[in-house]
Amino acid sequence: MVMRIRRKQLMGVFLSAALAAGSILVPVSAKEKTDVTDLLKVKNRTEYNKGRKAAGKNQAEIHVKKYRSIGEMPGEEGYKYSSSWQGKTVKIYADQSGLLVIGGESEDMADACGTLYDASGKEVKEYQKEGLLMKVVSAGTVYSLKLPEKFRSFTVEADLMEDHQKVLRKNDSYVQTATGGYFYHEFTLKKRSMAMLPILPFTDQKLSYNIQRKTKAGWKMLSKTKTADDDYEKALSRSVYGLAKGNYRAAVKGKTGTPYLIGYVPETVVKKYKTKKSKAKKITLESFQTDLYTDTEKASRWYRISRKTAKKKRYIEISTSMNSGKLKFTIYKKGRKKPLKIYRLSGQKERKYRLKHGAGTYYIKVSKIGKNTNGVYSIDYL
Repeated sequence: MVMRIRRKQLMGVFLSAALAAGSILVPVSAKEKTDVTDLLKVKNRTEYNKGRKAAGKNQAEIHVKKYRSIGEMPGEEGYKYSSSWQGKTVKIYADQSGLLVIGGESEDMADACGTLYDASGKEVKEYQKEGLLMKVVSAGTVYSLKLPEKFRSFTVEADLMEDHQKVLRKNDSYVQTATGGYFYHEFTLKKRSMAMLPILPFTDQKLSYNIQRKTKAGWKMLSKTKTADDDYEKALSRSVYGLAKGNYRAAVKGKTGTPYLIGYVPETVVKKYKTKKSKAKKITLESFQTDLYTDTEKASRWYRISRKTAKKKRYIEISTSMNSGKLKFTIYKKGRKKPLKIYRLSGQKERKYRLKHGAGTYYIKVSKIGKNTNGVYSIDYL
């Protein structure tokens, strides 16, 4: 079932991780009400599909074009076939070497994906399982796709991707294959940023990865080595990093030929926090403050809110999307030494604290647990 969903997402764009520029909402200003959960939302798919045209119609031969990345691919819906092509065969040619992706789908019969044969006439079992083939091929490779015996409309997606990209461009994504050992994808951040960097496998094969920062002493791991999740939403929720300006690389390891999606979308986050209680950053009612921790930042941060009346219920809502380590949130009321509440949060979490101690000034102290802790947090006053 996982691969069936993946194939449908691949038809046309491969953007199962929503890495197109502008597709991820980032809270950088209190003028735009959002929280960490909103970081993972994407624009309506219809906005992307608007104005897209078929790459070709009822073509007996498809000569696959090669692309370096998803961003280089044109906004085309693939090759369309009408019912007059029921049971007929389409030849697919890879004139260059690379990672070949072939997908077939009937718009009216979900299980009808046709039958794929290699140059020797042997049925390709990998394709028959889910209607999708992702394989590294040499120049001159030929496949034959026999379309289903019954359909009203059928789409063939055929693309060739440049494999083993050493440098990643921002706001772009790439379909790659594992090499057996670690392969390194490098990228550069010019400013302190929140970065979405999902790594999404297309098969059930195990894929491990970690993110590293370049230092004077060499490459430093920012988190423990993780296993890539083939669940779209989980992969996104684990892909948020708080990163300082610098050079980075993603180290990816898996069985040779295992296909995966990788890319990154950075968003600059300006420092707005204060490190002294006496200068605590004020959060006004119905607003919020969002910031991040990088592995190089150590100081605690202070925020304050002013509750003018106790007549209405008021809350402090805390959200985190941590890639590594934990954050400690301590809530105080002015004039009281003992904390009202302490939260220790890791990963993607949300907590809501009701203010029960009347009007006055409340403080929230945010501190880091773990030297490599990095990620994004948000504090709302509701």
